[in-house]
Order: sequence, then structure tokens, then C-alpha cells
Amino acid sequence: MQDHWVDKSHILQGKHMPMRHPATFYRELSDDHLRVIATELLDLRFTTLRHMNSAYDDNYTKETAVFGRSKNLLIDLSRSGKYDWLTLKHAGMDVTFNIGQVPCRFFRDDPDAPEKAGFFKRNAVDDLFSIDENDPVMWRFVVEKALSDEDEDRVFFVGYNAYQEKVSEWMYRSSTPMLHAVGDEIPAATEIPPASVGVREDEINIQNPDTKTGSNE
Repeated sequence: MQDHWVDKSHILQGKHMPMRHPATFYRELSDDHLRVIATELLDLRFTTLRHMNSAYDDNYTKETAVFGRSKNLLIDLSRSGKYDWLTLKHAGMDVTFNIGQVPCRFFRDDPDAPEKAGFFKRNAVDDLFSIDENDPVMWRFVVEKALSDEDEDRVFFVGYNAYQEKVSEWMYRSSTPMLHAVGDEIPAATEIPPASVGVREDEINIQNPDTKTGSNE
């Protein structure tokens, strides 16, 4: 599995500014914490799409199911107490959870040109603020659908400033194709030795009737 922060130049308000890792703004936005959320989202997406393959499923039914399951997954994970750095702030359709003190939301969209309604809309608990245009005031996990069967889904974690411009970006993807559902185990191949070929003892006795076996009497 691979994750990295995107170190590239970005143009903000006509200025040349570097893209920074999320943890440079908030320490709790570490690779380990972000990877937990990204992995859960990708694993659930994979299993959902794999199972919804009937003649009555299309892109709408699949993506709707993925969204609903992802929302419920994040609510459950935030409430589980499994991670002391993860808490639930809002359980509505615009589910919002905190990594440390940082509110985050998720979308299935294009991280470079998001189109989903409400992507930049902030609810009552999605309330970061900064007077510095270089600092993010909203954070989004964005699941990017693979463009082809040879490609793979990716998760971006993006920070946007008050002008809705990207100032921080981190990306996660699986390093190897997932060929089976999460949780399935493929047993290791077992090498079978060649069959042992020999003459059975009863055949020896038939061929040599004078030969005795056992103790001498």
C-alpha cells in the first residue's frame, strides 16, 4: 500500500505557493491516522462493488450503496472507541468526524475539480478558521474512482483555504491489485511429493511362497 503527500507548486490568488503535508498544519493529521480512514473507505468500496453485480445494478445503485455504507462505516468507526484520536461530530448525511481536533468530511469526487453539491459547504461543526490564506479551513477525504480496469481507486485527503483553493494534499492507494474480498484468505500452495512406487508385501509372498515374515519359530 502506498500513501504520500503531494509536493508540488500551486497557484493561489496569483501567487506561487508550495503544497504542504497535512501534518504541517495539524500534527494529528499524520500518515498513520489518515491511512486508517483511507483504507477503510477503499476496502468497503471494493467489497460493495464486488457484491453488487446483479442485472439490476448500475452505476447509480452501486455508488449510492457505497455512499450509504461509507457514511455508516465512519459513524460506527468514530463511535467504536477503537481509535482515541477519532470522534464523531455530526451523524447526518453530511457526516463529520474529527481527527484530533480537526473536522473532516468525505466525498466521491474529483479532487482537482470537485463537482458534488455541498462539497465546499460547511456545517455547524465543520468550523475551522484562519486569517492566513495559506492555511486550510476545511478538510475533505475524496475517493477518486479508477478511470479504467487497469487503474485503481485512490483516496485523497485535501485541505482547502477560505477561497476554496487546495493548499495541502495527501494521497493513498493500494500498491497491489485486490483480487479477492477483504477478509478472504488464499491458502499458500502446497507442494505434493511424487507418489511412492514399490512392491507390496502380499505380492512378494505370492511370488515367493517359501518366504516367511514375522518371528522365527
